[in-house]
Amino acid sequence: MGNPLGDEIAFGAAFAIALAMTYLAIPWIIPKLKARGIVGKDLNKPHKPEVAEMGGIAVIMGFFAGVGVLLALDGVTNKELLYVSLSTVLGAGFVGMIDDLFELRQRQKAFFPFLLALPLGAALSPIIYIPFIGELDLGIWMILAAPFAITCAANAGNMLEGFNGLGTGLGIIMSGTLIMLAFMHDRLDGAYLLVPLMGSLVAFLWLNKYPAKVFPGDTLMLFMGATIAAAGMLSELYIQTTIIFIPMIAEFFLKLRGHFKAENYCTNADNGHLEFHGAIESITHIIMRSGKLSEKTLVNSIWILEAILCLAVVTVDLAV
Repeated sequence: MGNPLGDEIAFGAAFAIALAMTYLAIPWIIPKLKARGIVGKDLNKPHKPEVAEMGGIAVIMGFFAGVGVLLALDGVTNKELLYVSLSTVLGAGFVGMIDDLFELRQRQKAFFPFLLALPLGAALSPIIYIPFIGELDLGIWMILAAPFAITCAANAGNMLEGFNGLGTGLGIIMSGTLIMLAFMHDRLDGAYLLVPLMGSLVAFLWLNKYPAKVFPGDTLMLFMGATIAAAGMLSELYIQTTIIFIPMIAEFFLKLRGHFKAENYCTNADNGHLEFHGAIESITHIIMRSGKLSEKTLVNSIWILEAILCLAVVTVDLAV
């Protein structure tokens, strides 16, 4: 990769522009979403207030502004692969937006990101490196394997959402971890997606954290999951990326127990503490059943668990 102005300047500028664009777009977009009735109820609050939904549009705006800065300032040698990745993640965001507006079926949310990621599967190298094992040549199967991973990650990103700032914070932790790994391995292709994403997410958390003034919607969650997965592939961090998705994978199997009909939300929040009564079909259910806690405590607990997992991944990677 060429870097006429230096990676630090280019990535720093991209982060700042993505953050600034999202930060400015959120207050502008919230009243417009409310005026059109694009709202959701905050089910973990006593009075269940209505909050603007589909705020992920602001994150996508900031993300593409940041990517534009990188393309302008930093000489990207593999632009074709980056462009294919951008079309893939934008497609995932579009599917999320359609779901927010028209409520797609679960199978449709799985199929459409897969379909839109087929060009990425065709463009990627079929050879992947697995630590302690070596290189694995997937051959023509990479055309299907990569889209399968994208659709899994896109939908996994939505699995643990439902509490103020939870999904956004997880995205920041995961993005930061992969950025660190990309620089450690000198495989910066994925950083062209991750740095703008992280900048946008940091800005979005400003109004998405407790008490949330805007919800991300599936627009952001599908986009975020797909972007993190695509970045992991571009930087050839396949195993590391899979591991940091473990909480979402665990959430998938818990939701599978209830045929994906269960929600993460509490069953009662009238006393200021989150309560859950019923079958355990989410990590959040387990935490809420462990004792009286607030929404902020629950969110912080899951963030800490993800941060510990990511720290372990980086530590092991350094030792290998």
